[in-house]
Amino acid sequence: MKTAVKKWLRCIAFVGAFAGAFVMCAFAKPTAPLAKEMLTWAVPPFAPAFITDQSNLTGYAADTQNWFVQRLTDYDHTVLHIPLSRLLAEMRNTADGIRCSTTLIPTPDRREFIVFAKTVLLHLPISIVIRQEDFDRYKPFMNDQGHILLWQLLSNVHFQGAVRLERAYGGLVDSHLARYRTSDQVMEVVDDTKLLKMLALKRIDWSLYFPSEAEYYRRQSTPDQAIMALPIAGNTNLLEATIGCANTPAGRTVIKRINAIIDANPTMPWTDFYAAWLNTKDREWFEQARQQFISASIF
Repeated sequence: MKTAVKKWLRCIAFVGAFAGAFVMCAFAKPTAPLAKEMLTWAVPPFAPAFITDQSNLTGYAADTQNWFVQRLTDYDHTVLHIPLSRLLAEMRNTADGIRCSTTLIPTPDRREFIVFAKTVLLHLPISIVIRQEDFDRYKPFMNDQGHILLWQLLSNVHFQGAVRLERAYGGLVDSHLARYRTSDQVMEVVDDTKLLKMLALKRIDWSLYFPSEAEYYRRQSTPDQAIMALPIAGNTNLLEATIGCANTPAGRTVIKRINAIIDANPTMPWTDFYAAWLNTKDREWFEQARQQFISASIF
């Protein structure tokens, strides 16, 4: 009997100790989650990379940015809508937290205050945009690679083209345009959106656009028109851009993590967002160029 009582008392003591521990846990304050650093993404109004005239930010660069944001879980993220000039000024500002941007092209002067990731964005370069039905007409101006010899096209009085007033198209193209901007076969227009309408109405034969830009305006203004882009001889096959952050210890840490994400995804799946903004013909060109870039990067 005494043995049974002792066992019963030991059981009560154990339960009492357990209950006390439970009560202590029940009244303990929950541990607050550690605050994350805020990463601010500076976004310029540059369609169709960033389409900012809607309630939600869209565009291929916006989708690419979100793809990386989903993998940068150690940070809270916010978006700051600003023009390019202020964007670069913001990147110099190291007092208000981390500043990054998704569509930057590294240049020597920018490297003084921005740290850049490995290549993220791949773009087709400025090209001659034509109606698809007219493709055969341009064969006399093509080299063996199927690229347009721009100076020959510009000098031909039977082909009427149009460019935007005062727009810079890059050193190679601008050097050729300089001789012909005031000629009868080149028209200057104030608004880029007008060029696709003029092409559809057959008031012009060609224009100069980034292929994704041409497709964006086509979808907006002439959705039934079939267009294609012709590479310009001497131009690079692809333009590269990337994510850059203010060159601070925190910014360098972000870029290190982004580079690790890039290394873990050698097929660059996020570039599908850009490919979706190309028409069928231009997408074929891009996919071949992208594969060459990826193969060269791997090997």
